[in-house]
Amino acid sequence: MAARGQGSHGTLYVGERKTTVKDRKKEIGKGLLAKMLGDLGIEKDDF
Repeated sequence: MAARGQGSHGTLYVGERKTTVKDRKKEIGKGLLAKMLGDLGIEKDDF
């Protein structure tokens, strides 16, 4: 589930875990993606 955050930020929930999405309308870099996946407990190889 995605929720609106402050300004252009959003919050993405997976179960009880969450991460902040910097700007939901722009691409994200590899480093930020890795951090977000870690926040959500998802391995890169899972998808």
